[in-house]
Amino acid sequence: MADIQTFIVKPRTSELAICARWRADTFPVLEASFEQELRSLELFASDQSHGVALIAKVGDEPIGTCLLAESEIEPNHDLSPWLVGLFVVPEYRRRGAGAVLVRAIEDQARQRGVTRLHLYTSAAEGFYSKLGWATLDRTNWKGFETALMAREL
Repeated sequence: MADIQTFIVKPRTSELAICARWRADTFPVLEASFEQELRSLELFASDQSHGVALIAKVGDEPIGTCLLAESEIEPNHDLSPWLVGLFVVPEYRRRGAGAVLVRAIEDQARQRGVTRLHLYTSAAEGFYSKLGWATLDRTNWKGFETALMAREL
């Protein structure tokens, strides 16, 4: 596997627009157009005191993204903070990029003094379990059978 590096996404950059496109196209539950997601990410990226957006790259090629956020959109559980929006382009799936992004978000959380991180997943419970995440609950989240998972940091 090529060397995967993660970077904090800065406002008003082409990387932010790429992440917005990925999120708008991949997560219909957000109910956001590309333009809405771009505006939302611009605001999110301009204040890193509450969270951070990361982008993964191989060389100069963007291959994935993930966020550390204070809250999940309409969560069924009153918890914070959250790992949200993990996305890896299809060509780099099952090649370590997702794990690199998850570990980078965990590191960002630790740097902020977080001791426990949460996420929802409807399709990747096994992936997160292999990375040390534990299933705490199962819920119906916005019409999807979903696992609430946590990781002690």
